[in-house]
Amino acid sequence: MRSGGSLLALVGACVGFACACSETPRPAAGPRTAGAASAQPARPRVPMYAAADLERMARIAAARCKKASTPSDAACLLTQASTFLRYPPGDPDCRYVAGTALSVAECSQFEEGCMSVDPGDLVRQLDALQGAGKDCQREPTDAERAEVLRLAGAK
Repeated sequence: MRSGGSLLALVGACVGFACACSETPRPAAGPRTAGAASAQPARPRVPMYAAADLERMARIAAARCKKASTPSDAACLLTQASTFLRYPPGDPDCRYVAGTALSVAECSQFEEGCMSVDPGDLVRQLDALQGAGKDCQREPTDAERAEVLRLAGAK
């Protein structure tokens, strides 16, 4: 009988252990949990231009400021880049116009891509937006400004 009693005790211990392991874990209450509850909600994400577009803007701005004898002046660089950054990247029509404006600027500044762009296209696109009552004006974001300045080598 003794072996039957110890077998019963062993089975009981295994069942108890299995039940303890199968319980869903509960989060520990403590400073980590309390701090997470008081964390600020994430801000909504603001659409920003792609890195390749920001590089194009910075390159054009740097070239224009170099011609004006202020190659690394932050004010000059931001003024020149704002010409393109003013178009909201979240709106497909405005973004398309920004792409055309960049292509026209690259053609006039660097004589690149001139076969695929017509400066008149930009004028027609802007007229079409205005005729449709679409406003494609906005202030560039701080992140866009900072990235253009970094890419253009501002001092």
